Formats: sequence, C-alpha cells, structure tokens
Amino acid sequence: MPAVKKNKYHHGDLRQTLMDISVDIIEKQGIHALNLRSLASLAGVSSGAPYHHFADRAALLGAVAQEGFEKLQAALVREGASVVGNPSERLAALGSAYVLFAVSHRGHFRVMFRADIHNDAHEALTNSSDRAFQLLREAIEACQQAGTAPPGDPQPLVLCAWATVHGLATLCVDSHPAKLGMPPEQLAPMITGLTSQMFSALARTATSSKSPKPSS
Repeated sequence: MPAVKKNKYHHGDLRQTLMDISVDIIEKQGIHALNLRSLASLAGVSSGAPYHHFADRAALLGAVAQEGFEKLQAALVREGASVVGNPSERLAALGSAYVLFAVSHRGHFRVMFRADIHNDAHEALTNSSDRAFQLLREAIEACQQAGTAPPGDPQPLVLCAWATVHGLATLCVDSHPAKLGMPPEQLAPMITGLTSQMFSALARTATSSKSPKPSS
C-alpha cells in the first residue's frame, strides 16, 4: 500500500476522507489493492470505522463512482458553457473535456464504469451517470438541429461519440504515453474534432441524397 501519513487527514468528515484515500490507492495501485481494513489503517481509524459509512467494498466503490460522475458532469457543463453558437465545436469541446477529466481523475475513472456497481443498490449512481450522459445527447441533438449531424434517431450518434471519447480516455489513462504519440491535451481536441467533422460530413451526405435530381 502507498505510504500515507496519518496526520495528513482530519476526520471532520471520515466518509470523504475514506473516499479520498481510496481514489489515491486506485490511481496508484489499482482497484485490486483496495480493502476496508487497510483503508482504515491508512486513515488512522479503527478497523470497524469504515463500516459506519460503507456497508462493504462495493458500497465504497459506488460512492467513489458517483462522485466521479458528479465531477465529470461539472467539467462538461463548464466546458460546454465556454463554447457559444457552434454546436459542432461544443460537441468537440465536451469530448475533450471527457478525456481530460479521465486523465486528471484516474482513480475515479477506473471505477465509474464497472458493471458490478451499477445496480439497483446504487440508484444515486445511476442518476448521476445518466445526467452526464444526457449532456452528450443534448449536444448531438443540437448538432442535428443545426444540420451538422445527420438527422434521425440520435442514439447511434451518441454511442459513436461516446465510444470514441471513452476509448481515447481509456487509452490515455492506461496506455504508455509513448504509444499515443502526443500528450492527451493535444490528442483529445484532435480526435474529438475529427468526430464532429465526420458527423458534419454525414449530414451533408444525407442532405445530398434527399435533394431532387435534375431532370434530363
């Protein structure tokens, strides 16, 4: 386990302290290294103290994931608000914000999408993840309304955009930097910009195919 000075933490909010230490452990060592007994030792509390806040390890991971989605949503809202008047640029900005969030919150990101914690016992987590996902959907619907994304059901476009940014985020978090060829700060806007350009090209193709052909 990583060396953590016990006097680093003040237990006015033990629940948050346990989450903060957990995020640090997950970022540096992975989820497999996390257990409540060692967590209590690192926090400088009794071995039973964490159970006053988390029934088990899964409950702790669910809380970390929920916090991660709340932070992600805040990052997306901030970035989206900074781009006005161009839906395609806003979509690309949201994608970049997603990737850069993952890079700067690796501990949270490695927990947020685990299937074993997204269940009925974590309704608040599901609600938080749905709100973050809705921001992406709204951005794509705005592109459709502006004619910079193909019309129709937005869900395939949402999944395409999400797969792109999530895949890139995972590569940035877990791959060796040399494999990527450039830092995430440069790579993220380049890839997300390509996604917006692809949607615009598909929209133009859809418009062209519907245009009446000139009579011979």
